[in-house]
Amino acid sequence: MKRSFTILTVLYAALLFTASCTKDNALVTTPVDEAVTPYDVPITYNFANADFFKASQRVKMGAELNSYLGTANNAVITSAKANDYFDNKNNLFTTDASLNTSGVTLAEKTADAAYFRGHFATQATNSLSNTVTAADGTAGIIVVGTTKRLVGPTGLESNQAAAKGMMGALFFKEAVTLLTNIPNDDNKTVTNGTTLAQRHWDEAFGNLGVPVNYDPAVTYVNTDPLRPLLWGGYLAERGKEILAGKTIFDAFLKGRAALGGHDKVVVAAQAKIIIDKWEQLNAAAALEYSTIPTRSVNVNNLATQFHALSEGFGFIHSLQFRATTSKLSAADYATLKSIFATNFYTLINEPGFTKLVQAQTILKTTYVL
Repeated sequence: MKRSFTILTVLYAALLFTASCTKDNALVTTPVDEAVTPYDVPITYNFANADFFKASQRVKMGAELNSYLGTANNAVITSAKANDYFDNKNNLFTTDASLNTSGVTLAEKTADAAYFRGHFATQATNSLSNTVTAADGTAGIIVVGTTKRLVGPTGLESNQAAAKGMMGALFFKEAVTLLTNIPNDDNKTVTNGTTLAQRHWDEAFGNLGVPVNYDPAVTYVNTDPLRPLLWGGYLAERGKEILAGKTIFDAFLKGRAALGGHDKVVVAAQAKIIIDKWEQLNAAAALEYSTIPTRSVNVNNLATQFHALSEGFGFIHSLQFRATTSKLSAADYATLKSIFATNFYTLINEPGFTKLVQAQTILKTTYVL
């Protein structure tokens, strides 16, 4: 009898141990998915407790830094002051004085900040030659009619390289990173009215640079304090034909609403729409700026040709920060980089614009433009 009791006791203990392990493992490895709850998609980005203040402040900072770099056409600028804008030092912002005390900087979120500081230094050096006529190998000014452009020895406008490059290295890069990581974010724990996933979605939206009531059919005037800036402006300037404004804004609205309803499938779909269309917008801008110099009406107009190539240079740099799911291959991207790194005087004097046509073909084919 004693032997039977011992065997039964051991067997019972083993069963309890096994059941306990199975239960613990289930809690760890098989979390219960949240049920989708009904949700409505609004027509404006006025979600309760949505906060994209920091991203919006950086957009304004970027616009004002770009303006300062552009004054080098007519005035001598310094890299020290450009860096102060970049680092938010010495209270330089005037379009919105609250930027100075916002506690955010451009530099803290910009990939390879040293690259942009280099362009600041080059633009400052070039500004010392803003009374000299530019030539191949010589920095200076190109004047055609009422248009005046400050270029470096190869024809590159460093302010455009910095402005458009930063649109990718900061704002596009941040949005892609945030949206790509949304599936890994906590969308259950609510802090101050929102979950981590919702806060990251809001931050991604702020990098687009549009008002909460953005309307792609509206022509915003420069005096409107709530007008779209940076990428927001390019939704209309280079994105109309691909419906970039409506597509991206609507996806931001639907995805944010879906987060509230815990609809993971819709959230993932909208994130992909935003990332893909934003990249296509970038490519559409690069295509236009590689095409402008080759149009017969612009041939021999160096001010127009070099300005377009300089913007294209920046947008090609921006494509470096595309998602890993991008349609643009590493080999084709390397080719685009190489083309725009070519001396601009060489590019515009090539018979048939061989290199620029090659760039156009890559962009058209890859992005169906």
